[in-house]
Amino acid sequence: MRLRRLGPDDWATWRAIRLTALRSDPEAFGSTLAVEEAFDEARWREELTPGHGVRVVAEEPEPVGLVAGVPHEDHSDVLYLYSMWVKPEFRRRGVGEALVRDVLVWARANGWARVRLRVFRDNATARRLYARLGFAGEGETMDHPLTPVS
Repeated sequence: MRLRRLGPDDWATWRAIRLTALRSDPEAFGSTLAVEEAFDEARWREELTPGHGVRVVAEEPEPVGLVAGVPHEDHSDVLYLYSMWVKPEFRRRGVGEALVRDVLVWARANGWARVRLRVFRDNATARRLYARLGFAGEGETMDHPLTPVS
């Protein structure tokens, strides 16, 4: 498996895996397939610009998982981890852990103080993964404190 951080020229790759995720597990996302299918190329490219955080895919050799880390709207020191998804046939193989770890490495290297995520309370599998990686919290919000880069 290879992890790859995407840039604007990788928009078609991000679009394809994101739409696959929305088709596969629509209840896991805050957006819908219909909404994102309507995005044009410019919108997909914009999402992948450096100012919008980081987007990572896991490939074997085609994309089998994705995750995003984006600046939190309300907290300038928080990177929000979202869109974590792995194709069902690749789950429980370490793909999700590798994706999240890559975002944490990127966040540390780029001076973020915390990474925050939301996970449904009844998603025990995901909650265990995040707890193993240092996230803690009650309810649907979990935080991972990072040491800011000096």
